Amino acid sequence: MNVSNKKVLLAEHDQKIADILIYLLNAWDYEVVIAADGEFVLELVRREHPDIIIIDCNLPKIDGFQVSKSLKEDFITAHIPVIILIDKKQIRKRMLEIEQGVDDYIANPPDPIDLEVRMEMAMRRTTHQLHANALTRLPGNRQIEKIIQSKFDEGAEFSVAYYDIDHFKSFNDKYNYMKGDAVIRQVAHIISQIVKKCGNKDDFVGHIGGDDFVVVTTPERDRLIASESILIFSRIMPFHYSREDREAGHIIAKDRKGNVVRTPLMSISIAIVNNREFKIGNMVQLMEIIAEIKEYLKRLPGSNFLVNRRGPEKKEFIYSESETLERKTQRPAPSFRYRPLGQILVESEVITVEQLGAALNKHWSTGQRIGQSIMGLGMASAGDIARALEIQLNVPHFDIKKLEKNLDLRQVVDKIPADLMRDRGVVPVKKEQNVVSLAMLNPKDIEVIDKIRGFTGCNIATFFVLENEFSEILGRTIKKADKGD
Repeated sequence: MNVSNKKVLLAEHDQKIADILIYLLNAWDYEVVIAADGEFVLELVRREHPDIIIIDCNLPKIDGFQVSKSLKEDFITAHIPVIILIDKKQIRKRMLEIEQGVDDYIANPPDPIDLEVRMEMAMRRTTHQLHANALTRLPGNRQIEKIIQSKFDEGAEFSVAYYDIDHFKSFNDKYNYMKGDAVIRQVAHIISQIVKKCGNKDDFVGHIGGDDFVVVTTPERDRLIASESILIFSRIMPFHYSREDREAGHIIAKDRKGNVVRTPLMSISIAIVNNREFKIGNMVQLMEIIAEIKEYLKRLPGSNFLVNRRGPEKKEFIYSESETLERKTQRPAPSFRYRPLGQILVESEVITVEQLGAALNKHWSTGQRIGQSIMGLGMASAGDIARALEIQLNVPHFDIKKLEKNLDLRQVVDKIPADLMRDRGVVPVKKEQNVVSLAMLNPKDIEVIDKIRGFTGCNIATFFVLENEFSEILGRTIKKADKGD
């Protein structure tokens, strides 16, 4: 079996069985990530992006079936195959749970040959499904319709946001379908990550096909998700063009009649319909309103989102909520020029354009940070990534060697909830007088900086760290605080 570079997350609370499974998985050339309880599984999946998950059904804190259900309900992790280890005596009793949220199950302790075969088959099925589905891995039309219809049936307040990439065809015609696919995958990644960050736990992202996407959320979240989507799209999409086209702000292409025209760079239009103020009776009515908003949006320059304000019985329902956030309110200073991390590494000749493409594919497929993808593929060192991030973020990198024992620091750590540090990727690493230095995965996270300033009453200095560095720093810091070192 060829499992080169495959990663398995193993969650087994019986240490003797865990030791045997770790030995077998290592012998089969898997990279093994260990979790001891259900809560930690959910955290590790977000951080490690395993190819397959093996879970004991009797995990502490959250049992294996609940963990699997949570993973399958999340559109970002639903594609990862899950195998449940279950006691033979429980199989009949828990058959309904097995059928509802698990890819496969096996009696615990498992037979080694049986386990190896089931793992290979589970990953083959997943690969086949992904190849047969859209390249984005997002749910398609059938699931989109099912989710929206369930909202009608429940009588719940909901919003449907329809995303459409403007001028995508011209880009695809000039740059070829492979680069067009890369745009589609990146947009899917942008929308998914923003919905995870700004939306509700049960929000949904689907891919209708081509350059059309759907988000199902709630009225209090729809505008924030749309604004953030436009902000990130406008910042990143120009880098899919050549430097000449990017600087010109358009491409030269032929229209359908064969005439040579200037076509603007890609933008995004987001038509939002919600039922907060006006009842929408069915799917047909919903799509009619979306179609009219889309038609209006297509006449506007740049990226925009619009929200229905009046009921479907009136034609003058369109209400403009916002134009692009960058264009209206956050135009950067002339000296600032945003560049993606991959672009910096290419321009610095650390990696090639082809290598960046391979790393981006992994980044979009797994949700792993692009720097971690590049390092994981052996294209650049941690030092290369750190230097590039210093350029991109204009924030210094924290050297883990400078993490020292400090009584004042321990007192600061004690004031900050551990869950906040883990979930937001932030940990105090130094305290001098009234200044606390934070090591952060995202040093631009103003909200968490403000929270820690409130918890500690101190001024804040920010540093960035890589994912593997953060895990070690957080573990050492919390351990020091627990021990009172």
